[in-house]
Formats: sequence, C-alpha cells, structure tokens
Amino acid sequence: MPRRRERGPWFWRGAIALMITSVFGLFAAAAMNQPPATENDTGCRLDRRDPSHTIILVDQSDPFNATDLAWVRALLEDEARALPKYGRITLTVPNAASPYDPLTVWSGCSPGSAEGANPIFQNPRMIEQAWQRKFHDPLIAGAEGVLVDNVAPSSPLMEAMFTLGDRPDFQAQTSSRRLILVSDLMQHSKDFSMYRTGTDWSAFEGTSLMDMRPGLAGVDVVARVVPRQEYALPLGEVKAFWQRWFRGTGATYGSVT
Repeated sequence: MPRRRERGPWFWRGAIALMITSVFGLFAAAAMNQPPATENDTGCRLDRRDPSHTIILVDQSDPFNATDLAWVRALLEDEARALPKYGRITLTVPNAASPYDPLTVWSGCSPGSAEGANPIFQNPRMIEQAWQRKFHDPLIAGAEGVLVDNVAPSSPLMEAMFTLGDRPDFQAQTSSRRLILVSDLMQHSKDFSMYRTGTDWSAFEGTSLMDMRPGLAGVDVVARVVPRQEYALPLGEVKAFWQRWFRGTGATYGSVT
C-alpha cells in the first residue's frame, strides 16, 4: 500500500492565508454595509450628503376635488418609491401671508425600500415595514393635511421658488435635484399677477420679480398641472410663459397635464 502523502508547510501556509483573507473580506463587507449616522426625526444623513432631493410645491389657491386628491397621492407614492436610500423629499406650500416664506409641511429621507435591500445583510420585509412607518406614512399624512386645507387667497409661486432654490439642502452638491409643481400655474401675488396682466412678458419685465430669479441651475422641474373646468387664460400660453421663465433660471423644465 502506498504511503499517504503528507501535506507540506506551503499547503498549511496557503490555508491560513486563505482563512485570514476570508475573515478580512467579511469584515470589509460588513464595514461597507454599515449605515451612516442619521437624524432621529428625519432619517437624513448627519453629514448632509443627500444623494437626491425632490421638492414638491403644492399650490392651494383653488380647491382639490376627489379626483385631484387621488392623483396627487399617486404622484407622492411614485416620487417616494423612486428615491434612492437616504434621498430626501420635501413637501411645501406657498405662503400667501409671507410670500418669500413657503411653508414646509414635511421633509424626510428614505430609509431604503425593499427593492434595494441586500438580502445577505438585510431582511427585505423588515426594510419595507421601516420604509412605510418612518417615511411613507408621515409623508402621506402631511399631504392629507395640505390637500384638505382651506383655499389660499393668492399664489406667490415665483416668490416661493426663489426661497426654495436658496435652501442649503437643495444646492449643487446634491447630485440629483427635482422640483415638482402641483398647480394650475397661475402666478398671483401683489408683485405680479397673471389675473391682472395675463402672460404678457413685457408686463412681467416691469416688476420687481424680473431680477429675482431663483438658483435652480441644474434642477429638473416638472409641472403637474391641476385640471380645472375652466382656465382663466389659455393653458398653452401659461406653459410657454413658465418655459421661458425657467429657461432663465438654468433649470430643465417639463410640463405634463
């Protein structure tokens, strides 16, 4: 019977090296999946490194009917789902009493949805439950309070966007920025009102708002036009006015009905 060949020192050295490499690999993988520190109330990163920020500006100048409520909820659902982990969403409304101080209804960051969970280190079901409890439910609750609120006497849209564009968490260091307008797009304030002058650009040029463009360069802007039985102005003219206005801010503007 042939003698069993003994394993030499190089075999054991290789085995030990492989074991050490595996251990360090596991520690490295765990370290890479270690979540960053976050704020207790918002779930946003303490280091302010939001990967994205979506601001939704809801104009309440006219009442929302049941159909409006349904599609606005659906819009919020879609935007919330589309956010990456730690992506921020902010729900705001214009402030008729103080036009340059739009009201923040709710702001928070996604803890990550089940679709983006790592099954090796995370439980998708628990991730989904946390997403619903910490992020989705507070957002929808805030929206419900806005959508059934009293009708606002004016729509200082430009003034609100001037302030939103100046938010420290909505600057170029955030790689993906979106601004969504839920409105009939009728600017109406003491400085400029489409109800008084229509969409006449020369009339707008004579106002104080002409030189106060918001810092929206690099921002994707989407207008979700609220359907009305009758518009005060031709909707095509209103959209063209805003397209020109946003072009001057450096934003990418698109409008959907």
